[in-house]
Amino acid sequence: MTLYFQGDVCIERVADAPVSGPLVPPHPDGAVVLAEGEVTGHRHAFYGGAVTLFRDDGLARDMPSGLYIGHLIVSDPDARLAHEEHDTITLPQGTYRVRRQREFEERAATRLVED
Repeated sequence: MTLYFQGDVCIERVADAPVSGPLVPPHPDGAVVLAEGEVTGHRHAFYGGAVTLFRDDGLARDMPSGLYIGHLIVSDPDARLAHEEHDTITLPQGTYRVRRQREFEERAATRLVED
């Protein structure tokens, strides 16, 4: 299993994943956005390259609207995920499951990490 992390986003490379969810269209500037920060407004986004994101409401059931969590297909040899406050990461061609990281709080079982 190969995992990639960028801030509050965890990306897991998978052999195959269902891609039956709705397609997440690129933003008007052409970026494919995985997540937008609730605090800063910064976003985890791919710019250029062949990247397709499918929202998976099963994975996204606990996520705020506007945070696209689902499955990602990189069709080019690689794709670069950028964020204003984190290092850019490069994903090789393949299929990925995208999740939001959680952190433990003693009084509440878990809470979403805010970026």
